[in-house]
Amino acid sequence: MQVFKLQKKGFNEFLEKVRSSYELIAPIKEDLVKFEKINNVKDIHLEKNSYFPVKEYFFRKEETLFQFDGKKFITPKLKTPTRAFFGLRRCDLAGIQHQDKVFMEDVNDPYYLEARKNSFLLGYHCPSAPSEYCFCGSMNLEEFFDIMFYDHETFFLAEIGSKKGEFLVKKFSKYFSKTNEIISEVEKTIPGTERLEKKDISKLYDHKDWKKGVDICLSCTACTALCPTCYCFSIHDEISIKNTKESERKRSWSSCQVPEFTKVAGDHVFRQEREERFKHRIYHQLDYFKEKYNVNMCTGCGRCIEGCPTRIDFVKIINEME
Repeated sequence: MQVFKLQKKGFNEFLEKVRSSYELIAPIKEDLVKFEKINNVKDIHLEKNSYFPVKEYFFRKEETLFQFDGKKFITPKLKTPTRAFFGLRRCDLAGIQHQDKVFMEDVNDPYYLEARKNSFLLGYHCPSAPSEYCFCGSMNLEEFFDIMFYDHETFFLAEIGSKKGEFLVKKFSKYFSKTNEIISEVEKTIPGTERLEKKDISKLYDHKDWKKGVDICLSCTACTALCPTCYCFSIHDEISIKNTKESERKRSWSSCQVPEFTKVAGDHVFRQEREERFKHRIYHQLDYFKEKYNVNMCTGCGRCIEGCPTRIDFVKIINEME
C-alpha cells in the first residue's frame, strides 16, 4: 500500500479543506466523547476513543421504511450527504466492515447502502490502548480503511487503503508528500490489546463460570447499544392520531438482551432466561458470526464492558474458565 507524509502544522488546514468539501464527522468531547458533525476542526478529540460507535450514521437508530397515506404506499427518498469520517479506530473500521457483510453482501439493504456509498473512512491508529477494556489485538482485524493516519511527533504517515483514499490524496495533494518510510507490522499493532486469551469458546457453553456475569447482568441493553457491530432491529407500524388512515412503518434498534426480542405469536419467548440471552450475545460475537462470515463479529473495542452498569468483563470471565 502507498504511504504519504503530512506535516502536523498543516493537518488542521487539511481537515478544514475536507470539511469545506464534505460533511466532516469526527469525535468531539462534551460530556462524553462521540462522533458529531464538525464545525470547527479544533474541536476534534483524539485522546480517547468515542464512547458511542459510529454505526448510527449507517444503521440508524430509527428510520422510516415507507409511509401509507390512505391510498398508496410512499417510499422515502434516500439522500445522504457525502461524508468524511475522521478519527475512526481499527475497531470502528472493522465494525463498519462487518456490518457491510450483513447489510450489503447478504441483503443489499437500500437504506444502509445509501448511507455507506457516500462516505470516506479516515482511520486513526491508536498509539496505545485507549481503554483498559480494549482487546482488539486478539481479534485478527483485517485492514479496512480509505486512509489510515499514524501519529508521529511532528507528522502523520498516511497509508492508502482504497480507490477512495487515492482520490482524496489527489484532491488534496498539497498536503501529502511522497515518502520512502514503511509502516511495519510492529507499528500496526496496539500494545496492551491482546486481552482475550481463549479464541475458541465453542466448547465452553455449559461452563459454570458464565454465572459470574449472568448473576449481575441487568438486561439493560447498554452492551448492544454501544456495540459497533450489533445489528438487531424491530419493525413496527405507527398510525397517525390526526388521521388514522395515515401510517408509517419504522425500523428501530432492538436487542437480543430483552425477552421481547424472541417473542412470537402465542407469547412464546425463545430465550426467556437471562442466561440464555447473556450467552447468546457473546456466542454471536465470537462464534456464530464467524461460522458464516469467517471473521469474528466482535472487534474488541471494549465498549460493552466499559458501558456496562455492573462492569461485566466477559473477556476476564472467559480467560478464567478452566
